[in-house]
Amino acid sequence: MAVGVVAVAPMTLVVVGVAAVLLVCGRMVYRGRDRFIPNLYSRDISVYEAAYRTFIADSLTSLRDRKIPGHTLLWEASRLPAPSRDTADELLLDLGVWIGWSTRLTAEASGRRVYGFDTFTGLVEDWQIDDHVVINSGTFSLAEPLARQLMRDTGVALEDGVPSALGRDVQFVKGSTYDTLAPFLAARPDVPIRLFHMDLDTYESCLHALETCKDRFVEGSILVFDEYLVTNGEMRAFYEFQEKYGLEWRYRAWGLEAMEMNVRMVRSPVKRLWYYTDWISRYWLRGDGRFVWQFVDKRFWRFWLGAPAGDIAFMLGAAGQRKSVSLEITGLGRLGE
Repeated sequence: MAVGVVAVAPMTLVVVGVAAVLLVCGRMVYRGRDRFIPNLYSRDISVYEAAYRTFIADSLTSLRDRKIPGHTLLWEASRLPAPSRDTADELLLDLGVWIGWSTRLTAEASGRRVYGFDTFTGLVEDWQIDDHVVINSGTFSLAEPLARQLMRDTGVALEDGVPSALGRDVQFVKGSTYDTLAPFLAARPDVPIRLFHMDLDTYESCLHALETCKDRFVEGSILVFDEYLVTNGEMRAFYEFQEKYGLEWRYRAWGLEAMEMNVRMVRSPVKRLWYYTDWISRYWLRGDGRFVWQFVDKRFWRFWLGAPAGDIAFMLGAAGQRKSVSLEITGLGRLGE
């Protein structure tokens, strides 16, 4: 038995070594580099017009210097100026909140009131995630089993059809942002938006929210996009918005999206461990993480042959769920006219 083990070890090293050499050689000749971005490695960006392809490439170059280990939203909320007379009227908006933990934790991190918007009955339109999958309208409803289970395990109850505040300084607004956002802002004339968190997912909802809020953005407004690296969703909406108005801005951070916050708030340590174990295993075995090991999937080759080494380490370090990006408005362009 010992002889067999000794014989297998060198063979394993040889196989690993050959695979490593082939990988390095493959990366040197692969022509798909820069055609696919870190999120899922699914969308071939060559299908887009030249200006948008340049925007995507420039964005990734900038974001690679702005990676953070934690949640982008909470990173930004914790860096807002402390509440004062000068900041009392500023708005912190969380658009797309599901069971509400992103809103509550943002209020905790910032020390300010946060307004959370959601239908609480799911997406208002289908969400096409690049060329990979469609998530149907109605998904992410609080009536779904996962939402009900997480609400129980994190102590969230429904009060008048919206999640409870649980002692945090939050206010939830129920309904589609197509219907609720403009009246909400009209009731608070001239109040600027300091923090704008976009988690409505779809291109249409994101662009509508940006247009509705455009007169409330000021220099220093922070915009956080939870699913920014979906190139035909939030990124596309922001690209068109900033192009239309000649907005000046700079990227600030690239980190974890908001979903993991919900698991972090599970009260029982045993249940919390179960959630993490279940979600991580589902992700790697049946979810988007399959592209790391499922060599029959074209995303496997796009990832291992085309991704910069830094992206590989960054994405693998968080089960691939690093899609959240923040930016700061530095000049209003035509918004100030």
